Amino acid sequence: MEKEQEKDMLFLMVLAAFGGVLASGLATYFHWIGVLPLTIAVFLIMVLTALLTRKKAIHFSEKLETWVMVATLIAIIVSFIYLFRPA
Repeated sequence: MEKEQEKDMLFLMVLAAFGGVLASGLATYFHWIGVLPLTIAVFLIMVLTALLTRKKAIHFSEKLETWVMVATLIAIIVSFIYLFRPA
């Protein structure tokens, strides 16, 4: 029973991600320069969410999450150094 409920939740997550792809795709059509990175990111999230039904994808997702958190931390550190550098 729990497996079915988990698959239903994953299906709804994929539908939500697809809605994000559709909405950002429409925004890209009208304002492509600012929204294109968002469209690509949401598309990747949709693909990764669809792959979560496989066991290996969950492990890959956890590893990817760790690397993205490290990259985000580095980006924040670099932006603060750049923002508050001496004149």
